[in-house]
Amino acid sequence: MMKYPIVRIALAQQRMSADRDVNLMKGLSLIKRALQVKANLVILPELFTTGFYESNLRSVKVLEEELDLVLKLSKDKEIMIIAGVAEKSDKLYNSAVLIHKGEIVGIYRKNLLFPLTKEKEIFSPGKGFEVFETPVGKIGILICYEIRFPELARKLVKKGAEIIAVPAEFPKERIEHWKTLLRARAIENQVFVAGVNCVEGDLDYGGSSMIIDPEGKVLVEGGAYQEILMSDVDLTEVQHVREKYPFLKDYYESIDTPS
Repeated sequence: MMKYPIVRIALAQQRMSADRDVNLMKGLSLIKRALQVKANLVILPELFTTGFYESNLRSVKVLEEELDLVLKLSKDKEIMIIAGVAEKSDKLYNSAVLIHKGEIVGIYRKNLLFPLTKEKEIFSPGKGFEVFETPVGKIGILICYEIRFPELARKLVKKGAEIIAVPAEFPKERIEHWKTLLRARAIENQVFVAGVNCVEGDLDYGGSSMIIDPEGKVLVEGGAYQEILMSDVDLTEVQHVREKYPFLKDYYESIDTPS
């Protein structure tokens, strides 16, 4: 299914505000900039339209309405969009939605909700992890807090993920955790990791969005302002690095060996 062994990934490092219409317009603007640089994949942050503002979350519409303008923008485009958004269904979920050519082609619901805010009160947890086979490769998704758990990234890699996308709203006070965790997940799983964070906002988000290769090299890193970040990645590097350093093979063989 993959059309592009070389994938141009764009990270939409967005300034977050309490005005959901402003947030939507910023997100659309960043998608347009990704189109201008001919990106194959663009990733927006966690809850890019609403943020964690409770007043915004109370007015969330069903996905097709919530993302109407994004769907229309992508209708005749080849670009794959991953957008963090509040999903109103039977319950309210903190989700990441995959969009391609005007259609919603996949939904991931955050499983582990952050315990130090009201997130567990507002959202329901998802159930399970999925790798999405897309025209730009096999993509697994973790949302913000979930990057702290190596077991979750390993689940995605065992399911075949070549890219782990991480939409987030990570505060500046713990930004060094963010940087370290993203690199660790890439190194230990020999996989591309693309983490996109917000900037500014009431919680003083720390930016530092990053794309990291399977050896842990940072290909691009954002600052503390709204911007579009971009890097080309060669997905054949995933297998190349795993053959060069057969660490995952050792791991799988050891855990499958009876004690």
